Amino acid sequence: MSRKPAAEYYAERRRRLLDNETCNLEFSTKGIFEIILASPMEYGATMSSLRFQNTFRQLASWPETCCERAFYPEMDEYHWRSRYGYPSVTLESGKSIKQSDLLFFTPSSEDDYIRILEMMSLSGIQLKSAERVIKWPLIIAGGTTVTANPMPLAEFMDAFVIGETEPSIGPVLDTIKSLGAQGASKKKLLRRLATLPGMYIPSIHDIPGKVSSIMRQWAGSDGMGMTSYIHSPDCINRDITMLEISRGCPFNCKFCQPGYVSLPYRECKLEELESVIDELQDVKILALIGSSPRSHPDIRKIIKAAEKKGLEIVLCSNKYDDQIHSGELHDDLTEKSIVLSPETGNDFLRKVIGKKLKNKKLLDSMDKHLESAEKIKIYFMIGLPFETDADRSSIVDFVKEVRSRTDLPIEVYVNPFIPKPWTAFQWSPLANPTDLRDWIDILSGEFRKMKKVKAWFGDPREAHIRALLARGDHRVSRALEEKLSGVGWNTAFKNAGINIRWVLDEVDPEMSFEWSFLNMGFGHTRLAREYHASISMNQGRIKDLEKAAEKEELD
Repeated sequence: MSRKPAAEYYAERRRRLLDNETCNLEFSTKGIFEIILASPMEYGATMSSLRFQNTFRQLASWPETCCERAFYPEMDEYHWRSRYGYPSVTLESGKSIKQSDLLFFTPSSEDDYIRILEMMSLSGIQLKSAERVIKWPLIIAGGTTVTANPMPLAEFMDAFVIGETEPSIGPVLDTIKSLGAQGASKKKLLRRLATLPGMYIPSIHDIPGKVSSIMRQWAGSDGMGMTSYIHSPDCINRDITMLEISRGCPFNCKFCQPGYVSLPYRECKLEELESVIDELQDVKILALIGSSPRSHPDIRKIIKAAEKKGLEIVLCSNKYDDQIHSGELHDDLTEKSIVLSPETGNDFLRKVIGKKLKNKKLLDSMDKHLESAEKIKIYFMIGLPFETDADRSSIVDFVKEVRSRTDLPIEVYVNPFIPKPWTAFQWSPLANPTDLRDWIDILSGEFRKMKKVKAWFGDPREAHIRALLARGDHRVSRALEEKLSGVGWNTAFKNAGINIRWVLDEVDPEMSFEWSFLNMGFGHTRLAREYHASISMNQGRIKDLEKAAEKEELD
């Protein structure tokens, strides 16, 4: 039997993904303004994101507008497109992402930067904004990662949405449509966009000697409460319907970028959530989404309203970054797991990094849910600021204590701490990758001794690259281009004039970063104050340990 041509095979796979979807909303397929919402992640992960679905709804429902989606190709398809010169295409019609008025990218982490450039390169789009002669498509990026630091992509994007899209996207679309219909030049269009709140336009704002301040935008409680409306067996969370019940975070974890960048903490109103739940049709499982779902003051009433409809309830954090977890007990979306995110096994270090939860509370919460669980998942970080050998040993002690309380399988995930912009620890160093590897070897050996415990560790090399991308300035654009040409990361950063070891050293809190012109609603003064508070707190811990050691010697 002969094999189908690759082009036909991938076209059928695209149509199959589309046919497998069920959508509760209707959108226009025709409009004078054509948008493509592009994700640098594959279909399954992207469509499991409530934020992506909400952005698509905003774009696709705007008057006189039609919007299609594009996703990073599966690896086999990417290699085929790269080898034979086929572009990245949309899910709905299979057209090139180049064929649009607006191309909107949604990176979810620094890993997505190179993937964005790969999608553009595949499609014959000139990478640098200044070198794109053709006006369309206008290329914009938005999301938490670029809100915190757009500089690594500043040479490639025409514009950035700084903050949440609800208050920003309407004026942006109207401006582009209006001036586009008038035949305005790209320069004039970008100048007008630069006057809108929350819009960062690199070619307009980056004027030598001129200081600009771009205010991050955020939605009020009346603009929240979004639900997922597209379901597919090809999604990671399959037939689960997601409902946002809060946004922002009530806690102050000093390493957590989403926690800071999504401030202020906002809760959806109970009566509005009850109304949404009451109108849900053909839903069996409802996931309540928030940075800390259990912190909603009406969580019991929300669950009661859902159970009244006969829905199975799961709670899940909306902090999707693989370094970030809610710090409390919650259920997994796809299986009956107890998920704990202590970050460290030491109560005091946890307090220093901004988490006030103690081991006893975490373990007691776990005990209450053991009967209905099938496994335990525990998330830690290593290389945290002020971390000691004893702190890393406490990770092993914590897992041992969990093991003593249950025979359920335990999965342990350990990721290196990465300093991120707009956090209290943005000045902290990344632990040396060599040290991280040594610590991982020690922890791995200890976990292998434990029954029914499996451990996964983040790669120190990847953490080093992510730190360089996360805290990078405009030179990272050159490094990304170099990487796209096929060289290794070390060579890419070297050619861009970046010393890859700079993130391994502590930075003076008086130092101003390139992204400091952004206004998050709080300043670097607040972050520096919180950073110094952690330093003082840790110094107190050191003194107490020294006193205890001296007393032990005297005894």
